[in-house]
Amino acid sequence: MRLLSSNFSPYATRVRIQIAKNNLPIEVCAPEPALRTPEFFAKYPLGKIPVLELDDGQCITESWVIMEYLEQTTSGSNLSPSDAFAKAQMSMLGRYADLHLGPSLFPMFKALLMKTDIDAEQEVNAIKAELAKGEQLLKLQGDFQQRSLNLGDIALATTMYFTIATPKIYGCENILADFETLSSWWAWVLKDEAVKQGIDEMQAAFMAFGQ
Repeated sequence: MRLLSSNFSPYATRVRIQIAKNNLPIEVCAPEPALRTPEFFAKYPLGKIPVLELDDGQCITESWVIMEYLEQTTSGSNLSPSDAFAKAQMSMLGRYADLHLGPSLFPMFKALLMKTDIDAEQEVNAIKAELAKGEQLLKLQGDFQQRSLNLGDIALATTMYFTIATPKIYGCENILADFETLSSWWAWVLKDEAVKQGIDEMQAAFMAFGQ
């Protein structure tokens, strides 16, 4: 198998973290054909990375789908709880990252990429509103330090990096300052070597973009 990936993508990075955590024999490579070309869309209709190419040539797209597939099909995987309720809580973290926190960041991130003006205070407040949801979600799920790292943590971690890093460019030095539980969770998740490596790779790509 091989994973079409980019260090700049939080979605591809979360799959790379899973691969590293479980020491999976999956080749990680740049998209080919090149991303956003007609040839890429012809081969991969959704037009996005990551893409997991199986040994028989079939492909799986969308990071959460790939992560669940790898968790279900590779031996020794232990990033998904067996208990149904705990698994639902894990999925809620992943959905929160993709459907709530991530979209709140898009306007600011797009302005950065396109080098356009934006009302930074308004966008920071919008992001904080979504962070407040995450703060409460983690509180209701209990003490995360008493459980193992799971796919939901990994998915949220890569989105959280950009949630912290992007507002800094607009003068918001610590967007997690008012969110004690999220701050504690962020420090906890970064203690994992595979997560830290993935975040470091993504940060290097982000810093290179800004140069």
